[in-house]
Amino acid sequence: MKNSNKEVQLLYIQLYGSIIFIIAIFISIILTYNNILKQTQNKQLFKNKNENNITLTNRIILTILTIIFTYINYEFYIISKQKSKGTLQLEELIASIFTLIASFILLYTTTESIKNNTQTNNTDTPLI
Repeated sequence: MKNSNKEVQLLYIQLYGSIIFIIAIFISIILTYNNILKQTQNKQLFKNKNENNITLTNRIILTILTIIFTYINYEFYIISKQKSKGTLQLEELIASIFTLIASFILLYTTTESIKNNTQTNNTDTPLI
């Protein structure tokens, strides 16, 4: 496969991933609003169990997206190396790896807090 075809495919994957990311942000906004309702002692949109399930699913989706975006950055780095371009792609790949590590840590802490039933109102940890 020619590099330009591969680049276009990677850009399409990135486009679809970005659309899913926007949906995940919208879900995070709804969960944050639910936490506001919980904090102000108003009627919540979701019960705690449903909120935990939605939060966990959203975090899993965000982790998968992070893996996909890291893969895309890796592939662009390889293409960039073949074309002998600058180091910008390497820097983006390194940033993507750090984001991936942060994503795994956030997913782990979310699963642990749900498992141990210690999840608070999520006011300390952003949902995105």
